[in-house]
Amino acid sequence: MNRRTLLTLLGAGTVSLAGCTNRSEPAETDDGTPTETETPYPSDGIPEGTDTTATGDGTADPRALPDDCPTTQDLDVEWPTDLDAKTVESFVEAYEHEYHREVVVAYEPETPLDEYGLSGSVSEGPRRADDGWVLTYSGSGGVYRPGLFLGAQTTDAPEGADVVSTDEIDDERLTELFTEAVDTGEAEVHVDRQDAEAVNRYLDLFESLSDDFALSGPGDSDSLSVDVDGTVVELDVTADNFHGDYWWTATYYVDERVVRRTDKDTDPRDGDLLECQGR
Repeated sequence: MNRRTLLTLLGAGTVSLAGCTNRSEPAETDDGTPTETETPYPSDGIPEGTDTTATGDGTADPRALPDDCPTTQDLDVEWPTDLDAKTVESFVEAYEHEYHREVVVAYEPETPLDEYGLSGSVSEGPRRADDGWVLTYSGSGGVYRPGLFLGAQTTDAPEGADVVSTDEIDDERLTELFTEAVDTGEAEVHVDRQDAEAVNRYLDLFESLSDDFALSGPGDSDSLSVDVDGTVVELDVTADNFHGDYWWTATYYVDERVVRRTDKDTDPRDGDLLECQGR
């Protein structure tokens, strides 16, 4: 029976990464702990067009809170009490993982086979900027939404195997599959991933027919033996590997009061306000 692997690129709104990124490590003291260097971001100053009159003396006020503070995304990520190079890096890695899953992708599993396989890490920074830190996170991976391949072929009943009677299976698609297998020796059908209701229905059916049947995730397979009017048919069930591929980067500005994020080529201090506390 032919096996097919489906792959689609769901790259809308993402940024492809070519090759590996070089990570900028913070300087360390003799005991190995990161030092809080004062390297500004960006190195050539605030981008052209940025308002620098907030304090009245020609410089921006880094401590001014946004008008819509407080705000939060209600993610299950704890804001560090003491920000330094180490704690802010750990925070951004945990925060972006949750933010991308819950907000950007808005991932919700529809079947037990669905799998969220996106991850990443800080690839640039942390660097000091104003009262906070700037870091860039790079992520990649896939979001799996498997369908099912159902393949049937005539065979001799395996010794000691439980053979299910077709009388226990009330499903038109399976009946046609078994009939074709008996007539031609083999047959196959695909349950599309977009029909999550059908995927769940077949998983429940197969598990009810055999206590040993189980599929744990994408690419997994199992089988059942079925008696079709005296002819034994082996039903192979495979979860395909259909998934969307993602590559993206996001740059953060984090201080003790705000968390800002941008996935564009802009100063992260002007990025989307995700968290704000202190007003």
